[in-house]
Amino acid sequence: MSDKQTAAMLDKKLDEKTAHTMFVCGIVMVIAVLIHDGDHIRQALNWGYHIPLAIWALNLTVYIFPVITIFLARSRRMSATLVGAIGGIFTPASFLGLHLFGSATGLWGVWNFSYFALMKGVEYQGNYYQGVDWLSWVLLFHMVPCCVPCAVIGFKHWRRLKKEAQLG
Repeated sequence: MSDKQTAAMLDKKLDEKTAHTMFVCGIVMVIAVLIHDGDHIRQALNWGYHIPLAIWALNLTVYIFPVITIFLARSRRMSATLVGAIGGIFTPASFLGLHLFGSATGLWGVWNFSYFALMKGVEYQGNYYQGVDWLSWVLLFHMVPCCVPCAVIGFKHWRRLKKEAQLG
């Protein structure tokens, strides 16, 4: 694709239907993340764990791709398709990676431990935490069917727009 074609593609506004589709994808991803975060609040309440403000702030990073997708779709920017597609992969991958394998960063509080470790029970900062139930597993894996279709849809529209720019 030439620079001229790339510029034409980047300048093109999304049609209403595509913009609406990407807006809905962004909303679905945000809702999926909110539901998962709600489960962490439930876990913390059950454990008597106080979620530090630093974790709340760090957790905002998982909202970046979905919120930018919403903003770009409302602005009818074609980049909403690519940002939504990347978010549809990054969002569930980051949740699955953290909760299946744990984190060595030490930034996620008690959730530095994998769900497998939390099922058995862990000692964290002098307290014992145990309990990842079936609902927590469901609300982890629901990220995949909620977000991956957004990736597929976004990449499909991106490819279509790229092809149209090459032809036009």
